[in-house]
Amino acid sequence: MSIRAANEYGFVNARIRGLKSRFLSIGTYESLLQVNSYQDFIKILSGTYYGSIITKHAQSAVPDPDELALILSHDFADVTSNLSKSLTGKVREFTDTYLDVFLVESIKSIMRGLHVGLEKDEILRFSVARSPSEAALFQTFVDSDSVSKMIDLIPLWDLKVSLLTRLPMYQEFDSTAPLEVAIEEWYLRKVLDALKGFSDRERERVFDILDSRVILKNILTGLRATLLHLDSRALELSLIRYSRARDLTEAIKNTTTWREVLAKLDSTRFAQLAGRLTRLYEESNDLANVELAIEDFIAQRVKLLMTAFPFHLGTIIGFFSLKQYEIRNIRSIAVGIERGETAEAIRRMITIW
Repeated sequence: MSIRAANEYGFVNARIRGLKSRFLSIGTYESLLQVNSYQDFIKILSGTYYGSIITKHAQSAVPDPDELALILSHDFADVTSNLSKSLTGKVREFTDTYLDVFLVESIKSIMRGLHVGLEKDEILRFSVARSPSEAALFQTFVDSDSVSKMIDLIPLWDLKVSLLTRLPMYQEFDSTAPLEVAIEEWYLRKVLDALKGFSDRERERVFDILDSRVILKNILTGLRATLLHLDSRALELSLIRYSRARDLTEAIKNTTTWREVLAKLDSTRFAQLAGRLTRLYEESNDLANVELAIEDFIAQRVKLLMTAFPFHLGTIIGFFSLKQYEIRNIRSIAVGIERGETAEAIRRMITIW
């Protein structure tokens, strides 16, 4: 098994080891946090791997945070797309499916922009197209001028049907939440189907991250619902239905306080995390701190995928996840520095593994 896995993943594992060397060090993060100006932030960032990316794509020597975010997002798409091209067979098929996360996030972003009536250029700013044809599709979505017309233009029939089913809820609640949940559920079904050809051991490595993300996202949704006193139907439409967490999702629907929501984790492998989150919210009364703690937890789980025996799917999705965290960190620091936030305040907004 080990020899076969090494043969199957050997080349991509070597590439990932090289790409990991580009990750920012803790020392670089500290230097970025301690700068006195946004210009100094860009100067230090330009001394890293991202320097050549900024030089190539920025319209000015010091791109503003919005332009930097777009540059970083496209770099993320390029790196992950190029890495997936080095794969073959079912591993390539799974990776391409997993990378549909870009499509998912872009569709949700465009929907939100259309819903609140943003300008077309503003809506497209944070969508990340992985090909010219996808970029053209996103432009078509934006030109539709409404969420319902955009749904009619989606070329993926099964996704379109899922969204049309939730369209009445979107109209009733005047919120994109039911539609975003439908998109998440469509994506999860695709990923689970793509995993069917792998061994139980391979699948469990992916499930470890996938389950954590979905379960803890639903926990956050439940916390927000109880704190905002949303009615039970609004909560139900905002929870992601996921076959591997059906009982827990049902239990969250019946909660009335934030303590009850977190208590639902006590009988799961997240019990220790639940205790930490409870103490954190008691001390800060700030849900943002809870969300950051959850991100830190998931980042550490991802990091474990990158250690020990490296020849498995977990190494690939682990790299994608850590790269995504790094892009998000840089964007958060850029915005914080530009707004004059303190280093301590910015540090609370990022996830360092």
